[in-house]
Amino acid sequence: MSEAEIASAKRLARELGMTVSDLLRVLLQLPAEAVRGGGSLVVVDRTTAARLSREMTRWGHHYNQAVHALNAIAYYLRSNDMDAPEVMEELARAERTLAGMQPGIESLRKEVSALSGSVIAALGR
Repeated sequence: MSEAEIASAKRLARELGMTVSDLLRVLLQLPAEAVRGGGSLVVVDRTTAARLSREMTRWGHHYNQAVHALNAIAYYLRSNDMDAPEVMEELARAERTLAGMQPGIESLRKEVSALSGSVIAALGR
């Protein structure tokens, strides 16, 4: 590499908050067709992957709470232990939980959709 190319690599790495070694590792993961076509690259490090996993787990807990409420309603209705006001209260609680999830779900869908057209490279740190 020429001195100018080395300086360019160092500058790019610094701008991206990476080491030159990490930059080269990421670049080596690029498929040839992505380089030719000028596609975008998404780099995911372990910290970011762990944060994504925690967020998905959090949404799973919310979903489970809503399903649990619906199952409780069904159970009590089958055993005739609930009256109409109680059913309506439980349904409203489940509806609020699901409605509260909707903006986050839509945001995740948009983000994943945007990423799906990109080449994804992983950093081992």
